[in-house]
Amino acid sequence: MASHDAGWEAFREEFRHWMELRGMTSRALAARLNELTVDQPFDEHVVKRWRHSTSPPLEVVRHIASLLTMSDDPSGQAPYDSAFILRRMGLLAPAAPAQELLDTSLRLQELRLRLSEVRGQLSRHAARTGAGQLVQTALSHGYAAAVFPVWEGPVGYPMHVADRIDFRTPRDDIPAVEENEEMLAALVANAAVPGTRHPRFSTQPDDLAEQSHWAIQLIGRPSMRNGKAIHPAAPAIAVTASTTSAWADDVGGIIAWLLGYGFVSTREIARELTRNPIATDALRSEVHDQFVARPPSHHVWSHHSVMVPEDNPNSPWAAADGTGSPGLVHIRLVEDHRLIEWTSEWLGGQLGMSAEEALTLTETTASTVEARLHSGALAHVRRRTLLVPTPFAETSAQRWENALGAALAATRFLAELGVERTDGLDAVHDRLMRDEPDIAPSLLRWLADHECPLVNPKFSSWSN
Repeated sequence: MASHDAGWEAFREEFRHWMELRGMTSRALAARLNELTVDQPFDEHVVKRWRHSTSPPLEVVRHIASLLTMSDDPSGQAPYDSAFILRRMGLLAPAAPAQELLDTSLRLQELRLRLSEVRGQLSRHAARTGAGQLVQTALSHGYAAAVFPVWEGPVGYPMHVADRIDFRTPRDDIPAVEENEEMLAALVANAAVPGTRHPRFSTQPDDLAEQSHWAIQLIGRPSMRNGKAIHPAAPAIAVTASTTSAWADDVGGIIAWLLGYGFVSTREIARELTRNPIATDALRSEVHDQFVARPPSHHVWSHHSVMVPEDNPNSPWAAADGTGSPGLVHIRLVEDHRLIEWTSEWLGGQLGMSAEEALTLTETTASTVEARLHSGALAHVRRRTLLVPTPFAETSAQRWENALGAALAATRFLAELGVERTDGLDAVHDRLMRDEPDIAPSLLRWLADHECPLVNPKFSSWSN
């Protein structure tokens, strides 16, 4: 490529933008490049000329893009996209349309779930293989791993809800877990999420920074369709919230199990698209807006976001032009002030702001979202939307009461819309009992005890 052709002009345009956005000086970039490439040393004068006239060696472009974490998001919020600069320079074909990418990601997740199910049946571990796969991958790379099974639930209804996993780097020559590509891929493939609980390793306080905390949700993880029938009154369902503390994944996953639908979260789709276990707020919201415009049939999906996209005045309820699928049912979990306040310190750390700023942002967004729902243009959406108050929970038992209570409220709303308990739905629940022996008995018993309209009373505490 000649240094003045269109490809290099595109590179220089992006180079100037990302250098300014990241606050990177020419001297600093030269020093970083010299750490990565030894064949040809660079100095700040050479780097400065790349902005306007000369061009770097083509093999160095990928290092530049990585150091500046370039992507197709000019605000710099999206994860690094290694193919972005090559597409801009005309060296790769343009990216596939967003809807095509989402469809592909959803199919990939379903294929992975089917393979996991087969592998689980062969090994007699069903959906519990995730922790074992992560530990095996960690040990092969020299990490230590500790696994802690989590049994929680409403009082009297214990369930195996998650597996918490801590990784520790025992040697200085081993990179951090977050810097190991194979470990990152394993975390994404097994739907592991960053953990927030205390570590399980016995360590000194100054060793805690060497640990990496993760969890595999067993309720609220992606799951396949478990029934053949589609419920015409609710062909697709969205469960949304402002923060993770409303536990939209758990509520959505439970609803999907009860209907025999597949379940996915916008976080997992975003992680599938980027192969990065940390999904940005902007990308999750983009996935959600695409789903609202074209819901995946036979599915429930969950979504949380403390922001609303600037280019969609109807988000999270409808497409930018106010349209949406007429069959979509929307369950909105509405956090109270105390729950948002409790979440704000962690959320502020994630967003790079103070807890007070995160609290203000979240409550402002929640007010905006509710005001949008009650606008005249979205009357058709309101008729199929249920708002579920979600209070702060002092204990894990209360938290699960909230989650199961939200799922129960959703089933009653679905019954009002015309979803009925049938023999086919009873068969779905019987399969759930076989597939999830550490979860389904207590889950279905709690719902039957609380007169869930979609669950057979035979599962109640008083049926035996």
